[in-house]
Amino acid sequence: MTDTHCHLDALEDPDAADPTLAAIVSVGTDGESCRKTLLLAEQHENVWAVLGVHPNSADEATPVVRAEIERLAEHPKVVGIGETGFDDYWSKPLAPQREAFFWHASLARRLQKPLVLHVRDKQGHETASVMARDAILEAGHPQGILHCFNAHKGLLQAGLDLGWYVSFAGNLTYKSAHNLHAAAKGVPEERLLVETDSPYLSPEPKRGRRNVPANVRYTAAFLAELRGVTLGALEPTLDTNARTVYGLPG
Repeated sequence: MTDTHCHLDALEDPDAADPTLAAIVSVGTDGESCRKTLLLAEQHENVWAVLGVHPNSADEATPVVRAEIERLAEHPKVVGIGETGFDDYWSKPLAPQREAFFWHASLARRLQKPLVLHVRDKQGHETASVMARDAILEAGHPQGILHCFNAHKGLLQAGLDLGWYVSFAGNLTYKSAHNLHAAAKGVPEERLLVETDSPYLSPEPKRGRRNVPANVRYTAAFLAELRGVTLGALEPTLDTNARTVYGLPG
């Protein structure tokens, strides 16, 4: 089993890098976080790093920070760039997020690594989703992941058209997530991924507790049930997809 997106540097548990998982992809969100994330990847054989500046911190993506991330991203344990994207939830300016997105996209293209996209809309709106859809089409990078997918149909179609993968997190297991359930049933099997986004979004039955990478199994099991297959049948596909998109060893 592979957790394709978490934040190990935000977890204090020394066992968070669960050795029973085939792979854990930990994501840095700013300069300091990226340094810590890469160190964790060096310390654990099954941990890999994705480096970037979270859209909520887009105004901190200074030339100095960008230069450091560009340098760190050359490391062999770095398998992706991001998470970048558009977040309207906190009413932060979207123009700096768009500018930072295209820097991330350029770096991902230069390094030939997947781009990890974060999208979060203000409740009742879809501004961030529409901007994200248009931005990924404009960038045209053929390697990417719709991280913690939010069920926006236009964004999904754009991602699939580009050849991107679609990752579902613990919120897929919530009873009220009907749009996510429908989306998860329809994504082609060869594009499916699962993640925890630890320490956030704990799945049922761990909801309300701090999330950890091991909980990816609950989301995978729920996804399998949604799609009418066994976890044993789906898990090899999920692991193959993770290895393919991130270029992980077999």
